[in-house]
Amino acid sequence: MGAYDTMTAGLSGAALAVLGIVTVHGTSEYHLNAAQMGAQLEASAREALAASGQSWASLEMDGPYAFLSGQPPSVQAAEAAREAVLTSSGPGGLLRGGVWSVKTNFGEIRELPTASPFQWRAIKSPGGDMVLVGSVPSNAIKAELAEHAASLGGTFLDDRARLALGVPAGDWAGMAKFGLDQLALLDSGEARLTDYELRLSGIAMQDAARIQATAAVSNLSDPWTGIANIDGPSHWQARHVDGSLVLSGSCETAEDRAEIAAIAEAHFDGPVVDEMTVESSEYDQWIDGVRLGLPHFSQFESGEMQFQPEGDGFSFEGEATSSTLQFLREDMAQLEGAYAVEIAAEAITVELEEISGVELGDDPLQACQTSFDLIMDANAVVFKTGSAEISRESGATLDKIMAVSASCADNLVFEVGGHTDNTGAREANVVLSRARAQAVANYMQDAGFDVARLIVTGYGPDQPESDNATAEGRAANRRIEFNVQERSE
Repeated sequence: MGAYDTMTAGLSGAALAVLGIVTVHGTSEYHLNAAQMGAQLEASAREALAASGQSWASLEMDGPYAFLSGQPPSVQAAEAAREAVLTSSGPGGLLRGGVWSVKTNFGEIRELPTASPFQWRAIKSPGGDMVLVGSVPSNAIKAELAEHAASLGGTFLDDRARLALGVPAGDWAGMAKFGLDQLALLDSGEARLTDYELRLSGIAMQDAARIQATAAVSNLSDPWTGIANIDGPSHWQARHVDGSLVLSGSCETAEDRAEIAAIAEAHFDGPVVDEMTVESSEYDQWIDGVRLGLPHFSQFESGEMQFQPEGDGFSFEGEATSSTLQFLREDMAQLEGAYAVEIAAEAITVELEEISGVELGDDPLQACQTSFDLIMDANAVVFKTGSAEISRESGATLDKIMAVSASCADNLVFEVGGHTDNTGAREANVVLSRARAQAVANYMQDAGFDVARLIVTGYGPDQPESDNATAEGRAANRRIEFNVQERSE
């Protein structure tokens, strides 16, 4: 035991002895003052932690001794938490008063990503199941929100939220709980907290619940703002429930009902549950929106597709790959008539087995380049013959491109290079290769990637990687490549 530990242990023993004497003589006033002092130290320490923004840290007090645990987002955050507690009731330290010492039991310190915007979502299915996704500032708050969500009922809670930096100042956890409380009033929907904005959307079958939730969210006080978009029962709906695709609502004719069910069965890899009825209505040609959107919604991981003629028209919520969402946007843009389209779904990141052995932190540029090379060697972006239009069979490859792009360091830029075989005139091939590279860059931009980090180049037939004398070689030479570079100042 070191000199410091020996001294503090001796003082701690002396303090316990004094408390023992007080207890024997029954002088409760002394005992009460000691308890009050301990409570005040703890209250001040907790206030200091909150004020310093270190909400990830868990605090326990034993008289003047503080114990901190948790998962620090950085070395700086760990030291800031320790210093905030130590000086929370004075200079701190054994001889200067206040908190005598701060011991820590932190997990492995690793740098967390910064989420901007800082977004967290709670999704409630028609069956009452709750899914939590997005960013949370600490493991303690993550557990707190999961516990609160579970207390609101439902049969299943799936907590996918991840730790991140960038949480806005203020009672963020309290606002997230408030969103969960309002979501609990709905039959299904989503509470989305983006920085200081809470957006509540979904279905409330009861008018009273719809009015209550709308009023609560719409009357938030600064710095928080609220937007409520809550509808009554939809005319028609498709939703993912426990591995099945459930179709409900009413169709105009038996033929329409059979067609919608057939579309779902053709595109959904699982059981389709048909709960639709046949009823006439005044809504014209709305099945056209189902024809365009249901094939893509069938590929969602979760969510709801609804037709609400008196509300948003066609709406999509849930989670899907970036290519599924992009193709959905393209097709729903073709919908003619008076029905609006709202796509509020989130893109999910696909698994990248091809780069499972690549360590992105060792040499960020080389690791990013290796990742792109491995992905593009095993996958291809396919274009329609003689055209720069990307074939939709390339969806899985595009999803992997987006996933690799998101994993690379922010200071890196990507040259998207288009290549052709040597068939035809060189000048035409150069133009075609650039147009195809531009099509990939356009897709990445539409999917949310920063266009300022993209460079487009068409190489035509000038850099073959295989022999153009064979069909296989020519096919290999028709390719898209990524060249990773550091951003120039």
